[in-house]
Amino acid sequence: MHCFEGHRVLNLDGVKDDTKTPEKVIGCPRHKSEPLKYFCRTCNVPVCKECTLTDHPAGIHDCDHLNEAGPKQIELLNQAVQEGRQKAADIRTVLKTLEHSSGRLQVQYHKAQNEINDTFQFYRSMLEERKQELLKELESVFSAKQMSLTVYGQKAQDTVDKIYQTCEYFERLTKHASLVECLLLKKQIDTKLQGLSSFTVDSNVQTAYDLEFVSNYQAIQVGVRNTFGYVRSSSDVNVGPAKQPPIARPVTNGPTVNAINGAGSNQANGSSAPADRPYTNGLSSVSVQYESNIISKRFGTANSLGPFSTSVTELSISGINPYDKWSNGGTEIFQNGVSDHYGIGLNNHSDSVLEIGPKLLSTSVFPPKSQIKRQKMIYHCKFGEFGVLEGQFTEPSGVAVNAQNDIIVADTNNHRIQIFDKEGRFKFQFGECGKRDGQLLYPNRVAVVKTSGDIIVTERSPTHQIQIYNQYGQFVRKFGANILQHPRGVTVDAKGRIVVVECKVMRVIIFDQSGNVLQKFGCSKHLEFPNGVVVNDKQEIFISDNRAHCVKVFNYEGVFLRQIGSEGVTNYPIGVGINSTGEILIADNHNNFNLTIFTQDGQLVSALESKVKHAQCFDVALMDDGSVVLASKDYRLYIYRYLQIPPIGL
Repeated sequence: MHCFEGHRVLNLDGVKDDTKTPEKVIGCPRHKSEPLKYFCRTCNVPVCKECTLTDHPAGIHDCDHLNEAGPKQIELLNQAVQEGRQKAADIRTVLKTLEHSSGRLQVQYHKAQNEINDTFQFYRSMLEERKQELLKELESVFSAKQMSLTVYGQKAQDTVDKIYQTCEYFERLTKHASLVECLLLKKQIDTKLQGLSSFTVDSNVQTAYDLEFVSNYQAIQVGVRNTFGYVRSSSDVNVGPAKQPPIARPVTNGPTVNAINGAGSNQANGSSAPADRPYTNGLSSVSVQYESNIISKRFGTANSLGPFSTSVTELSISGINPYDKWSNGGTEIFQNGVSDHYGIGLNNHSDSVLEIGPKLLSTSVFPPKSQIKRQKMIYHCKFGEFGVLEGQFTEPSGVAVNAQNDIIVADTNNHRIQIFDKEGRFKFQFGECGKRDGQLLYPNRVAVVKTSGDIIVTERSPTHQIQIYNQYGQFVRKFGANILQHPRGVTVDAKGRIVVVECKVMRVIIFDQSGNVLQKFGCSKHLEFPNGVVVNDKQEIFISDNRAHCVKVFNYEGVFLRQIGSEGVTNYPIGVGINSTGEILIADNHNNFNLTIFTQDGQLVSALESKVKHAQCFDVALMDDGSVVLASKDYRLYIYRYLQIPPIGL
């Protein structure tokens, strides 16, 4: 005989009997008097008989007796638990790998720090050595010139004394001697005076005071940034196109790259283009290696030059233009997180880190390919190479064309403006690094006043101002430093008004030639990242928006009028222009250098693409004959001619 204590069974002696464990009866939460006897597989819950008639009727819900369905559900739950345990074990393995990678990354980080410090010490010792050499050379030249001046001064003083002595002798002679005696000595006195009067200033002595130290700040800036070293990050995930450093890619086999004397290892073959080797920066890097490119005892002879950029690693994901960051000296590409632009949600902690890579590689990140058939075009002229000499560039960020079809280039990192004729032949240059009148500091865009030929130059941070020079490169005035923040595109209308569009703050400011603000309006509701601007004769402003894949049109009062182009047709435009017939040309560099021509009301007219691939393009300008001047990141400018051919839909 047994009695129950909960679900445990007691025998007559009051001892628990574990051999018999009757099933505990649990009542239905909804129908208290009814026991749970069934399991609804549709709802995945146990139910009572009353529930099968009301809330879980047959035909709609699949219910089985609890004794039959229960073991199966428990088995499924056991499987889920086992899978969960296995998943937890896998994640723990990943965590251990991440811990190992984090430790390795920390070691590499400190190693890179030490290498940077060692390189700096070596650079400093080289600079100190060079300083002492120059001081010795200066002392030697100074001493030689000082000695020359001393000798010359002594000789001159002796000549002066002898002249005075001769003159005094003649005066005494005339007082105490007769006329005949004076005439007898006349020839000797004349000869003496003529000999003393023939003393002339030595040309070498005339330039003895000419002593100065000529410092090449531009070459120092370029040289240090490209020979000191760079930070290289290995990658397991190749996201998007490779980010190409502006000067040369590192090489492990092959000829030495000498970027100070030229623009890459191909110069020996008559070409200054860098070798087309991939330079991959990744997202999920766990190993950072610092490589020094200077000659040192520790590293030996270096045969590679690093990126011109001073940032650590730049993502080159299609859709996130690294030049937007690089050309403005910024430090962050994803200022608001990737989710702001693509909905990926890097800032959302609920997303697994392991899922970021596949999301970035998904096709939703990239815009659709061009939806129109483009005709091929090819350039007929190219010029330029890397360097600091005439006709060379380190960053040709802006380009414009004047009424004579001269090509005006803003050579940003060389802090100067260079002018070429329509065939690419160098004419002259102006500007030097500095903040005084006639000096430039990171000029990034140029425009021309057609009537006068005056050259309008915008400077990016830290000066962020406008400078005006005449057609011969003589400084006129500067203004706007207290108004402009991030000037990007600039143009001049038919009345000589200067129209500037600013990125980041998304603003348009219109100046007169004296620097007075005529109009100012914000357009952040319509623009995402403006980079080019042009105006027509109807006071309409056409702004190319890189991230909106189109051109936005405003009037001078800031009213949005219309949009020209769209994603899939004008992906990531780099500039906009108006040709002689009044058509709108939109240039983009998505997968290729493309030109898309529209009427001013937005009707598609023609579409072209270059036969030559361009890694990255900075700016475009139009000539009167319909040619397009392209400023490329490979330190060259290309001149394209295009034909008006109607586009063919896919």
